[in-house]
Parts: sequence; C-alpha cells; structure tokens
Amino acid sequence: MKYRWYVIGTALAALLAAILLLCGRWKPDNDASMGDLRIVSLSPNMTEMLFALGLQGSIVGVSNSCDYPPEAKNIESVGGFGVPSIEKLLALKPDLVITADFERADDAKILRKSGIEVLELKINSFQEMFGAMREIGRVTKKLRKAEEIITAMQKELEAVTRQYSGIVHEQLPRVFVEVWYDPITTTGATSFIDEVITRAGGINVAGEINQTYPHINPEKVIEWNPDVIIICYMVQKGLNPASQISSRIGWAEISAVKNGRIIDDIPGDSILRPGPRLIEGVKILAQHLHKTTTTDSQ
Repeated sequence: MKYRWYVIGTALAALLAAILLLCGRWKPDNDASMGDLRIVSLSPNMTEMLFALGLQGSIVGVSNSCDYPPEAKNIESVGGFGVPSIEKLLALKPDLVITADFERADDAKILRKSGIEVLELKINSFQEMFGAMREIGRVTKKLRKAEEIITAMQKELEAVTRQYSGIVHEQLPRVFVEVWYDPITTTGATSFIDEVITRAGGINVAGEINQTYPHINPEKVIEWNPDVIIICYMVQKGLNPASQISSRIGWAEISAVKNGRIIDDIPGDSILRPGPRLIEGVKILAQHLHKTTTTDSQ
C-alpha cells in the first residue's frame, strides 16, 4: 500500500513539474555546479566571458593579455596570447583550456593528449561571439546564464542598429579604422570590426577588402577619403594623434582630417575585443559617428 502511494505521489509531482514547465513558471536547473573545474583562458575576450558567467573562481590561469576585469591580472599567467608556456599550463592541471587560436599547431594536440579539453573559438562576427558564449556556457554547465547574457546583448545591439537603419546609404559616415601605424593596418570585410562599424551606422571604407587585418598603402586611404578616422592604439605620450595623421603626405586633404574628425578616445578594447563589452563599444562608436553625445543633445 505504501509503495502504491509512493508511486502515485511521484507521478503527481512529475505531472505538476510538466505543467509548470509548459506554463513557463519553472525551469530545470541546467546550470549545475561545476565543483572543482579548473579553467585556463588564453584569450582576453574569453576571460571576460568567463567572468560574466560567474566562473572567475574556476580560472586558474590566463594569458598575459588578460587584463579585464582588473581581478584577471591577479590570476597566474601562463604566457602570451596564443603562445602559452605548455609547461606552466600543464603544471596548473586544468580540465579545460579556452583560446581563440594557437600560434603553434602542436600545442592543442599536446593538451588533448594530456586529457585536457580544448575549446578553440575564433570570432569574426557577432553571431560567432554569441556562439562562443553559448559554447562556453554549455561546456561549463552555465548554459542558462549564457543564454540570458546573449539575449540581453542582442536586444541592446538591435536597439542601437535600429537608430540608424533609416539613414540612406549615401548619408552614412565613411569610416577608416587604423589598428596600427607601421605598417598602416586596418580592418577588412572578414573582421568583426567591419560589423561593429555597420551596426554603429557607418560604412567601413576597407570593407571592400576580403581580409581581416590588411596592410594599407597610405595613398589608398587618400583615395577612400573617409569622413571619420578612428585610431585604435595608444599613441606616444605627449604626441597629438591628429597632428601625426595630418602630417602624412597628402592626408591633410582627407575629409576626416579637414573636418577634425579623428577619433582617438574610444577605449581600444571596447571595439577590438569581441566579448561582453563589445555592445558598449558599438554604442560609443555610434555616438561619435553621429555626434549624439550628451553634450550635443543639450
């Protein structure tokens, strides 16, 4: 008799759970605790994703480029971005290593042969960024949290994009992004930054180049005649980037230079690092491109 009531009670509990699930009142806990999971992140953007997922306590090693959040700098470094010290990494006994890429092809093989799971997540678009966040969430059992973050980011991104969707193509500002100056390097069609510019309501003048970070002849920039130039690197202290740009042969006649639209105050990581802060980078860039800062709106 007791067993029959136990079976009936179990069945009723399962039925109630199913009803609540269908009604959206209850969700199964897919974010089970990872216990003593040990993670090494070799990419700054992946480190930011892990922190966003609440997994900072599981990170035992990072690259020396992982500097955000500030707490990441207190985690043991295992070497450079894409070129870790395998000896240091193995000494940390990680269960999972996450990276954008390995410069040495054998590194991933060595780690996998040691029983370590390796996630290589290259990102060249917003969709790939969301996919990377989802994959990290799946592997670390933080999928529900990952989906919440992705949904919030997508909503913010769509809101920014909608602001400029009605502007005719010919009236959108034409943008040149200088990632480095020697040689002059920009962002082509296969870089996620091309999409950042588009989402912010601009046109990437180098979008015609089917490369990620092509080197550019200075005369080509003159030919493009961009409306806005964005500098994404730290200039030497005491030097004026606008003066440096305008002093280049022929560049004084570029529209961006003549109109004083050389932007050097956008934090590089906010638009160069495909992670949780990238949406904020799109917003900041949009404000600069369309002069919608708080000061301008008053």
